[in-house]
Amino acid sequence: MTTSSHSARVSPSASAGGDTLLSIQGVSKSFGGVKALTDVSFEVKRNSVTSLIGPNGAGKTTLFNCITGFARGDVGTVTFNGIDITSKPGHKVARLGMVRTFQNIRMLRDLTVYESLICARSNDGAGAKEQHARANELIERLKLTKSANRVCSTLPLLAQRTIEVARALMTSPQMILFDEPTAGATNQERQLLAGLISDLKGLGTTVMVIEHNVPFVMDVSDHIVVLDFGKKVADGTPAEIAKNPVVQEIYLGV
Repeated sequence: MTTSSHSARVSPSASAGGDTLLSIQGVSKSFGGVKALTDVSFEVKRNSVTSLIGPNGAGKTTLFNCITGFARGDVGTVTFNGIDITSKPGHKVARLGMVRTFQNIRMLRDLTVYESLICARSNDGAGAKEQHARANELIERLKLTKSANRVCSTLPLLAQRTIEVARALMTSPQMILFDEPTAGATNQERQLLAGLISDLKGLGTTVMVIEHNVPFVMDVSDHIVVLDFGKKVADGTPAEIAKNPVVQEIYLGV
């Protein structure tokens, strides 16, 4: 297990083709005089599930934004699949194979499920035949067949979250990031989401999750990174995190 000190920087050439898909090195971000992130570093292995946990205000979503191109860190580097994406905007990051969902569901609410998926692939140069084939594949795989022709806004929360995942998967990404996927979910819905994440890993998709539900995190994760006041305080396996005294004090409440 590592602590808040970070390792040597990884060059794009060093990470390309290796086990590391995503490398965050020394990322800091301030808003005015408020430090949201301070010198955060860790790596995400290919075909793994990594969870990012910490109290409210720990900087988790800010870090997601810096990783996915919705914000830019003040210092530090983000490398994805051997490519420096530190300064790339979100749409270019997505084209490289990294996509995300949001805590507050974002979708074209007046479109049907099928139409919503097609729109997610409308600007990447794919032909209509390829777009429709991919949409049909995901609708079947994610068990959305009965909802395919329904308007997105009329569907329950879990279905809307599943649609958001399907939209993210339309481009066959290498990595998908979930921002609090279980927010507002029932226990049964959490179990279904855990199964979905396991399925994604099984299909070769690397997953990263921001989450507050500790049992869910322990269930789905291969690796956990803990933030507190914008700093990484620990990272390790679920078993290591569960017995880490610093994590127990600041996050698990024991």
